[in-house]
Amino acid sequence: MTSIAAVVVTFNRKLLLVECLTGLLAQSLPLTRILVVDNASGDGTAQLLEERGFLKDPRIRYMRLDRNTGGAGGFHDGMKAAYDEGHDWLWLMDDDAEPEPRALEHLSHYFDREDVAGLAPMVTDATWSNEYVEPHRGMRVDQAMTGVVRPLTARETAGQPVLPITHCSFVGPLFSRKTIDAVGLPLAEFFIHYDDYEYVQRARKVGPILLVMAAKIAHKEARNNNRVETKRFLHARAERPKYDSLWLSYYGYRNVVWLTKQDSRGLKRLRLLTRHARRLAEVIAYDDRKLARIAFWNAALLDGWNGRFNNDRPKQLLR
Repeated sequence: MTSIAAVVVTFNRKLLLVECLTGLLAQSLPLTRILVVDNASGDGTAQLLEERGFLKDPRIRYMRLDRNTGGAGGFHDGMKAAYDEGHDWLWLMDDDAEPEPRALEHLSHYFDREDVAGLAPMVTDATWSNEYVEPHRGMRVDQAMTGVVRPLTARETAGQPVLPITHCSFVGPLFSRKTIDAVGLPLAEFFIHYDDYEYVQRARKVGPILLVMAAKIAHKEARNNNRVETKRFLHARAERPKYDSLWLSYYGYRNVVWLTKQDSRGLKRLRLLTRHARRLAEVIAYDDRKLARIAFWNAALLDGWNGRFNNDRPKQLLR
């Protein structure tokens, strides 16, 4: 019998976590294990799970970390724990995801494909409608020299039961044990952002990642209130990060720079430099505390290029 473990990473979103766990327990194909990785939440997550009776369910294992290691660290530790338990497939998601009741059943129809490294559900809005959430639908990489990544289009997905994809976020992908045997675990040092992209690229060396259209998972991603709107040239408008929340942007930029350095394509590295120059120009044109912001982005660039993964650094830079 195939053993399947869900790995759910949570941080200070206990009500969303309850909805996620309720969805997992309602799956038409029962899970063997639900492993909750609590990234040192301070909102009473454990107490609420106890009150609602989740911790009495033998399928649920609650694992609280001593400190917040970000999504990357949470998935690393959770996948390791589930792998050590001996499960055949690991189903990954954050606390703001909720699978439709037959999502796992639809995914399981492809378990017998020995060539497959992973399976991904179609990410939707909070009602599992057909209005897919564009950034998380699954991406294809242009195989040209530039390495441009673009979303799948509705035309490409129409009428296709499954479709090979080159990227999916950690909103419901399943990875097989053989994949983990071959490529290991996500990079915990990434903290947040692009850990999913990096891991999927490694996983694809084992075999294809299939997007399964019938399997749906809602992504209830919280609204981003860390940005302010600014007028731009010719009255176009763009959102700019607030200085106090700028530290959150560090991780994604550092990680992208590191990934770019691993890529041998010269044009991709050139695009990184031109985008960095544009980023600094926009700071000069639109932002407050310009010198501090420029120093911040330059540090993120250099840290990524030199492979320095000190996850306390962004807040230190903004003191």
